[in-house]
Amino acid sequence: MRATFRNITAGLIIISNAGTVFGAEWKIDPTLRLRTGYNDNLRLSTNNEISTAEATFSPDAVFSVTTPTSGASGKVGFDFRRYEEDSDLDDNNTRLDLNTFHNMERSRLGLDLGFIKDTTLDSQLEATGLAFDRIPRRRITVSPNWSYSFNERTRLSASYGYTDVEYNNSSNTAFVNYNLNSGQLALNRVLNEKTTASLTLSGSKSSNDNDIESVNANLQGGVSYRYSETLSASLFIGVRRTEVDFSQTSQIPIFSGNTIIGFVPLTQDISNSDWGSTYSASIDKAFLLGNIGLSASRDISNDINGQPIETTRVRATSLYRFSEILSANLNLAFFNSQSSNNVGNSLNRNYYEIEPTFTWAMKKFWSLSGSYRYRKQTFDDIKDDATQNAAYLTLAYRWPKIAVSR
Repeated sequence: MRATFRNITAGLIIISNAGTVFGAEWKIDPTLRLRTGYNDNLRLSTNNEISTAEATFSPDAVFSVTTPTSGASGKVGFDFRRYEEDSDLDDNNTRLDLNTFHNMERSRLGLDLGFIKDTTLDSQLEATGLAFDRIPRRRITVSPNWSYSFNERTRLSASYGYTDVEYNNSSNTAFVNYNLNSGQLALNRVLNEKTTASLTLSGSKSSNDNDIESVNANLQGGVSYRYSETLSASLFIGVRRTEVDFSQTSQIPIFSGNTIIGFVPLTQDISNSDWGSTYSASIDKAFLLGNIGLSASRDISNDINGQPIETTRVRATSLYRFSEILSANLNLAFFNSQSSNNVGNSLNRNYYEIEPTFTWAMKKFWSLSGSYRYRKQTFDDIKDDATQNAAYLTLAYRWPKIAVSR
């Protein structure tokens, strides 16, 4: 933990010094948001529902610094949330993403760093469509990467990622601390002006505090195609193999004649493996007054406890501009999550989300938006469903972009 923060700090110092010595262009684009609203089931739970008014102040900034051969870009943001129902629900979230690179004649070296301090509900829904509880989470990611261009059409890239996740009070919840090591090797080839093909080999290994270990390997290939300036599509199909090792304790009865007089715990080490398919498909269409996007994917995610979860996602997004200052968005999402290798059937769930939003650009740097969000989660192991209705009003001020050349 401390070593990771030292590496992040050292990286920031190196980037800052590089900009001073060689001359760099600095940019920063800050935004301030104030969101107020009402949520009738904050934890998206089947019982003990919490209904509350809420307010969130969110300052953030997108920044970058570039030189002729290197650079860095990222985003830093904060969420200060306050709830009327109970001050114990209040939280302060932090997010930092930093991407750095250095260009050479044919290759590029990069280092991506990430730090997140938030609560689990929204982050887990976005990743897997699963909601357990709303507890504090800390997530650190480190990912060095490299790419090499053989020519203008062919590029080889490789990356490694390390993720460490800790939950507060995880012993009393469904969350378990875990770490994840992952790697990826990809070959991209531009076939013509409209078509790009790629082949990707990836793998990951995770372990958690409950001594559950998983290894996942995936091979995926496909193409992206641009039909016109306004229509594009992509399709990638692959195969995966997942292995899971865990311990399971059973109670073995002790008999005296035909009578059970007690039980003896028996712990067994279990190793399961299975094969599955993965895919990712999308289509995007732009119109004069808006756009529409559809996407579908299936992959293995380790974002809950380091346990492999097969997640199928279907999304639809649309934007329509009524005028230069008034627009509407509609986001639809469906997630199906299944526990891989039957590690935990309680993870088998469906998640639905509908969110329309209207935005009014009041002035040059000001905007006001209103949104309604409906969420629903169904479970394979119980009959009850969890539903949530929430309405929000958001005032945003986008600070004029600041750019400095040195």
